[in-house]
Amino acid sequence: MLRWDKQRGRLERRELWVVEAGELGAYLEREWNWRGLRQAGLIRRTRVDMATGQTKVETTTWVTSLSPQQADPETIAKLLRDHWQIENALHRVRDVTQGEDLHHARVTGLALAAIRSLALNLLRSLGFPLVPDAIRHLRLHPEASLALLTQP
Repeated sequence: MLRWDKQRGRLERRELWVVEAGELGAYLEREWNWRGLRQAGLIRRTRVDMATGQTKVETTTWVTSLSPQQADPETIAKLLRDHWQIENALHRVRDVTQGEDLHHARVTGLALAAIRSLALNLLRSLGFPLVPDAIRHLRLHPEASLALLTQP
């Protein structure tokens, strides 16, 4: 399957290959006790930056427990795309904006993750399209921080 997209100043070509797990699934189940593998594949993304002309190629593999009847190549492509939207919307924000990977806190991981999620949700409630924009706004208007904490 082949798909082209043009957005955010770049042209992206995505190629998706899908195969039924077959012998690979049987091997992984037998040797590694990895049950349920039904399909596997490869996705190759070629991105061209429209401003610079720079090309970047990224190839990743994937596996799923969904059968070909449950997920055809179009469905798998959508699932893979949705996965990266979650990654970019949540995990990348936490890593880049909050420096999550740099901190080695001694607080329970789940408690700290909940606090960081609360902070992100409060920042997003300000209505800015990007979290760094909300942070800059609060730096310039510290009184708005108190309003965030007292909202219903």
